[in-house]
Amino acid sequence: MKKSRSAFMATALVSLSLGAQQASAQEPGAFAAQAYTTPLAEVCPDPFIVQKDWLAQAEHGALYQMIGGAGTMESGRYTGPLGSTGIDLVILEGGGGMGLGDGETAYSSLYMGNSKAGLRPHLGYQELDNAFIFSKRFPVVGVAAPLNIAPQGLFWDRGTYPEGFKSIEDIIAFAESGKGMIYVSTIQRTFGLYLVQSGVPRDAFVEGYRGDGENFVTNNGTWLNQGFVTSEPFAFSTGNNWGKPIDAVTVGELGYPNYSGMLSVATDRMDELAPCLEKLVPIIQQAVVDYMDDPTEVLETIHEFTQEGYATSWWKLSMDKLEFGWKTLKEQQIMGNGSNDVVADFDENRIATMFEIVSPWLDERALEDLDPQTVVTNRFIDPSIGLK
Repeated sequence: MKKSRSAFMATALVSLSLGAQQASAQEPGAFAAQAYTTPLAEVCPDPFIVQKDWLAQAEHGALYQMIGGAGTMESGRYTGPLGSTGIDLVILEGGGGMGLGDGETAYSSLYMGNSKAGLRPHLGYQELDNAFIFSKRFPVVGVAAPLNIAPQGLFWDRGTYPEGFKSIEDIIAFAESGKGMIYVSTIQRTFGLYLVQSGVPRDAFVEGYRGDGENFVTNNGTWLNQGFVTSEPFAFSTGNNWGKPIDAVTVGELGYPNYSGMLSVATDRMDELAPCLEKLVPIIQQAVVDYMDDPTEVLETIHEFTQEGYATSWWKLSMDKLEFGWKTLKEQQIMGNGSNDVVADFDENRIATMFEIVSPWLDERALEDLDPQTVVTNRFIDPSIGLK
């Protein structure tokens, strides 16, 4: 069943200050049509398809910004005109068994397609560490990084640990104290493995995190729990069988400066898509700026999309949670400029640091003698576009 966004824009607006975007957007999608005008029909596929890494949430707002509220909602996708560029944009839900088929990832979809949608995306959300790890099996090139800081991290109960944890030394001291465990998805790779190799004792970890906080709650907040700083602090402070203040630290603050949510192209399609990306990537950059200036229309769109069950039946985000996510993106500069005045570009020093961490883990899935700078590119970035 299809549902047009335009039928719902008369509903209550989010309780954020209204900026120029909302003032000018008298109709759903009007701002996008006025702001994104670069002609793309001659150089880009139509529709242009983007595969997300997870279900719709505030972190994905820059994509929805390019359509605004003028799109059509269907199970697992949001489709609409990409401004007035002359092409449509298709935004596909992520998550294996939800937006993607069982066992499929945003990586594999760039090569083998999204079986649930029956489409092969042109761009997909990736993580830098995994781009190194899968550089032979599913080679990609990151072309834009809407998220300057990876929002993944660890959270804790503020009442139990009022001083908090802000460094790898803090995490080691916690693990050695015996006060609690650290609940993560895995210590066999990526961030969990980094913690172990940085000196956190293996026996301090419990593996198996899948977006849950059951261990955190049943152990009365004495454990540290993996989560997103843009989500879990709100969810556990207001509910989730906890309802008490939560704090969190990002993986970057702990010395793992990963890029997550980097928009990437399959390496073997770079030549094909380069003419499109030269014009599209600056639009994505501007969409990040516009979304950070005023998220009103986008958050209302994502709210309705999830509440109506188009993401998946159980993923229903409240407006309060979406607002918290956006405010965290802004206040912590998670969606912001990097080490310069440019938005969505890649920092060569961060790339080198991450490769130094990850390179000992590489196996048959990775290219031999991998040059880390070939996994990302600033070729299409417009250096004049950044957050003020």
